Amino acid sequence: MALKKPFGKSDDKISLFLFIATHAQLLVALILYFVSPFVKFGGDAMKDTEIRFFTMEHSVMMLVAIVLITMGRITAKKATTDAGKFKRLFWYNSAAFLIILISIPWPMVGMVHRPWF
Repeated sequence: MALKKPFGKSDDKISLFLFIATHAQLLVALILYFVSPFVKFGGDAMKDTEIRFFTMEHSVMMLVAIVLITMGRITAKKATTDAGKFKRLFWYNSAAFLIILISIPWPMVGMVHRPWF
């Protein structure tokens, strides 16, 4: 049974907070991308799995997640029904969350050989 909850101001504020938080994280990440010792540019960067992960894979997947969150917010604002707004936010944000989880350098996976802290 589907709930018929209206899309209220609090729902819009939660979506806006997620949008702002991810874009603020993007600004910090752009700075870190160019000063991090784990990001290297050159021909040998793609041969080392850890350097490749931080130079390409992690960065691109996080950008895709931010694009999905942005698209979810934009398409939800354009939706005409409350159910459509909730549905679009759910699917776009769920896909972004899954991509974020996949692109985190989990130490137990073995791809990255360094501690978190």
